[in-house]
Amino acid sequence: MRRSWCWCGGSGRRRTLSPGIEIPGYLRPPLPGASEEIGFSGVPDGTAVGSPGFQSRAGGRRWGLLLGSLILLAPSLHAATLLERSIDVEIRPDGVTERTHLRVRLDNAHDVSNWSSYSIALDENREMGDLTATAIQPDGKTLKVSRRDLDTRQMAGEGNLHSSLVVRSVTFPAVPVGSVLALDYEVRERPYFQAGQIALGSAEPVESLRVAVHGGGAGWRYHVDGTLPGITVQESPGGVTVTGAKLPGLNPPEKAPGLATAGAMLRYAWGDAGSWEAVGRWYEGLLAQVPRGAGPVAAKTRELVAGVADKRQRIAALTDFARRQVRYVAVEVGIGGYRPHTPQQVMERLWGDCKDKALLLVDLLKEAGIEAYPALARLDADGRVDRDFPSPYQFNHMIVAVPADGLGLDPEAPVAGGYLFLDATQETGGLAWLQPAAQDQEVLVVRNGRGELVRTPVRNAQEGRRLDVTLALKPEGDAAGTVRLELSGESGAAFLHLDAGAKPQEVDRVIRRVFAALLPAGTALSDLHWQRMDGGVPAVALEARASVPSLGAAGEGSLPPLPVPSMVALPSSGLLEGRTLPVVETPFASRVTWRVTLPTDACKSEGQDVTVRNDLGAFHQKVAIQGRELTLERGTELRQRWIDPAAFPALKEIALAESRTNKRRLRVSCPPSPRGGPG
Repeated sequence: MRRSWCWCGGSGRRRTLSPGIEIPGYLRPPLPGASEEIGFSGVPDGTAVGSPGFQSRAGGRRWGLLLGSLILLAPSLHAATLLERSIDVEIRPDGVTERTHLRVRLDNAHDVSNWSSYSIALDENREMGDLTATAIQPDGKTLKVSRRDLDTRQMAGEGNLHSSLVVRSVTFPAVPVGSVLALDYEVRERPYFQAGQIALGSAEPVESLRVAVHGGGAGWRYHVDGTLPGITVQESPGGVTVTGAKLPGLNPPEKAPGLATAGAMLRYAWGDAGSWEAVGRWYEGLLAQVPRGAGPVAAKTRELVAGVADKRQRIAALTDFARRQVRYVAVEVGIGGYRPHTPQQVMERLWGDCKDKALLLVDLLKEAGIEAYPALARLDADGRVDRDFPSPYQFNHMIVAVPADGLGLDPEAPVAGGYLFLDATQETGGLAWLQPAAQDQEVLVVRNGRGELVRTPVRNAQEGRRLDVTLALKPEGDAAGTVRLELSGESGAAFLHLDAGAKPQEVDRVIRRVFAALLPAGTALSDLHWQRMDGGVPAVALEARASVPSLGAAGEGSLPPLPVPSMVALPSSGLLEGRTLPVVETPFASRVTWRVTLPTDACKSEGQDVTVRNDLGAFHQKVAIQGRELTLERGTELRQRWIDPAAFPALKEIALAESRTNKRRLRVSCPPSPRGGPG
């Protein structure tokens, strides 16, 4: 069966933090949201009648840091063939029974190691039934998996103190290439919410696919999210059957939605909670089981806002406490994956997961006389909620929604639908910043016995990189001066995480490698330092003195061409040509400024001024020369995260302008001196 993993899981691909700059050594945690198919070596493929709950968090829990182009690491190359993949889901009044039948042919040596172990996800509400596993060698000999090759282990990701999630692992015997692994098993589940989902495609080619769900009864509904050519969908009363034959393995292009790894997702549900309002009522019912209104929470509120009359400052003080004084630690046991611990428990022990911290913040705010509501969210850089299919299993995170009227917020604050959105797991930044993975996402505000679906805003200007280079250029081509790089938003937060956990010499090496990627080859750096910048958005400034040994010798009447490296990584035209899948990017704003003092007056620049603006973003370059002072300014902006094919012409226009300008080296022609040399 398939699970929709929270932050401690992953999407099967890894992204860097923001386009254009890479600070090596800091890997961001795998991003949640899209279900992960690990095949026989991890969480089993198939369906999830539930998910482990809401336990995501902001920021990096590993110290490394990647701030760079949206890099999707290539998935493992699979050549195995799924000869048969059959999943049968029987819905009954007392629960759900899932029966899985798999036949996998190992086509090369890589497959033998990759598919030798299979894991089945279990929990307090998921129990193992019958299981048989065999390996059939090319000569026809059948090897049975013995009981000693079955194991059960607990799964608790980084940041989890305890989890009730366990996996039942099946280890197959060593067999030669060409063998077929066969697996049949049954899992019985008592779902917390009457819904489930099944990934229909896979990285491996599938010879025969059959997925059937039946017994839905009253309130039955389903939806196929995404596309997978070659499948047939047949409806039946209270059920649906999906079949397919000779389906190719999926290898999505770069910057594709996370769902593309599955091609299509079958979502299904039954019962009376068929709207987002009803999902909100379901979750409010869980919250009603949590004791609230404890005296210690009220006392802490009075302590934190004593003498603070301004409403916005009160919100800031209480949010700061929930973010910085309450550590992120998760205890996920059964329904505890969805239902928070009591705010009093969280405050007294000063740790909790996203929903614990969020509910504590809601109660702190209410004790201060400020309306606040929990909001189920999807923390996912390359996925989004399927609006057409209400289900709590599409969320993996919880944040807080505060009515924004009368707060006097900055225009760039994360406000949408009349709410200011606050993430209590963010360890840096103020009220003005919401991390990018939570931007442009549908969140379900749970308010007054119902759920209200609101899309969070995009704040690309906060995700900025600004490079300032100031150099004095000699006639021989050498140059010296200063460089400054400002990182704001997620990249700024990531650098602060790096500094908090790394040694000074490690930070120094990272700064050098960042500048090395942005400056001409051979640039020597000295006097490296950095500082934290004040403001509601996490930001840092990296600074150094720079000496460029040679940009190339000047010729008669000209100076050497000046290289201006790019800080962005927009999609190439080839990536967009004939593409049917959306492009998923991280919105940003990037600016590069070079100020060069020339060795002599210049008469003209042989570059060009460029301006491209459209609804998606913008690119511009401006070159100005006044006497010996040359100034080049280049900026790129992307304002959307999810870019559908209809918007590709606008994306291509920006990307081509940026790419073509980058390929031209700025040339400056100078008046020759009477003696034939620079004056």
